[in-house]
Amino acid sequence: MTYPLYFLCAGEASGDLHGANLMKAMLELQPEAKFVGVGGPKMRALGLHCLVPAEDLMVVGLIEVAKNFKKIKAIFDEVAQAVIDRKVDAFIPIDYPDFNLRMSKRVKAHGVKVIYYVCPQVWAWRRGRTKFIEKYVDVLLHIFPFESKYFVQDKLKLEFIGHPLCDEIDLGKTKPIQEKGQGRLAIMPGSRFSELDHHLPAMREFFVEFHRRYPEVIMEIPCAQTLSIDDLTNRIGQDTLDKVGPSLKISEPGSSEEVLGRADAALIASGTSTLQGVLSNVPLSLFYRLHPFTFWLGKKLIDLPYVGLANLVAEREICKEYLQDEMTADNLIAESERLLWDEPSRKKMLDDYRQVQESLGGPGASARAAEVIVEACS
Repeated sequence: MTYPLYFLCAGEASGDLHGANLMKAMLELQPEAKFVGVGGPKMRALGLHCLVPAEDLMVVGLIEVAKNFKKIKAIFDEVAQAVIDRKVDAFIPIDYPDFNLRMSKRVKAHGVKVIYYVCPQVWAWRRGRTKFIEKYVDVLLHIFPFESKYFVQDKLKLEFIGHPLCDEIDLGKTKPIQEKGQGRLAIMPGSRFSELDHHLPAMREFFVEFHRRYPEVIMEIPCAQTLSIDDLTNRIGQDTLDKVGPSLKISEPGSSEEVLGRADAALIASGTSTLQGVLSNVPLSLFYRLHPFTFWLGKKLIDLPYVGLANLVAEREICKEYLQDEMTADNLIAESERLLWDEPSRKKMLDDYRQVQESLGGPGASARAAEVIVEACS
């Protein structure tokens, strides 16, 4: 018996989430479909025949990638050969562009159809990649409406499918403001070990001092699906945990939606999780640190007014950004006070969220993507 065979490649936590929802939608259309490739725990739970766990590829930053180059190169060669040998109906890379664009070129040369899910952020930097994508991608599924203007329409098939998070998260209800000194603060420090290493030094100071000032506020970290609770507790350190006590809670892997649902405000590492906070209607600010050289080089190469996705979609600052040296315990404490207890700031931010939510396309992204993929392979 023959059956549709798709090779999926997701190299990070958000890609694993989007890939899992895509698999569900495709199985609705083709119950007999099979999936093989690179993915995380959510994709594996849905039946992905996993050749390489996504966790093995979760490295961010030029310095970190350089340190792991041999390992990543070996994985790349293994995956490329598997795509070519298995005669798949399509190679479906999911975001993760540095790895997946090179993979697209390699497998396209062997006649494999490439359907790219989640457009690489050519609008942010390295816009020359548009020509590369036009040459080596057959169908590009993009999640922000403004992305199509960066491509020549007749060079490849472009489909705006909306943002997959709109499928995964129901719009949260607006919470009433808490009395000062009360409430719950969600903290999402990242899904990669390298992110934790860069973020936790400032966060440790924040945990201790914020708890000293506001001992009744609960700080809750939803453990990323790609990490374990032990990974977080070991990196936070027992000394910090002893000082903060039960005011700092670490929830099970994959619990971000539930934690945001309980939260009155949030501090979130820049990335897809910030959109999750916006869809959950949680007032938030974002932070991010990189190796100093990586950050310096990024500033030279990236010409954007903002880092946060919500700010980019809205084309103005909705969520404050604390990047690199601005990510200090003092700044995060002051911002947490504003997010939790400054009623005019909270109201304005939640009003601004509506524009972002409408621009993301509404529910149905995964189903729209599945329909395009099945049609392109038929």
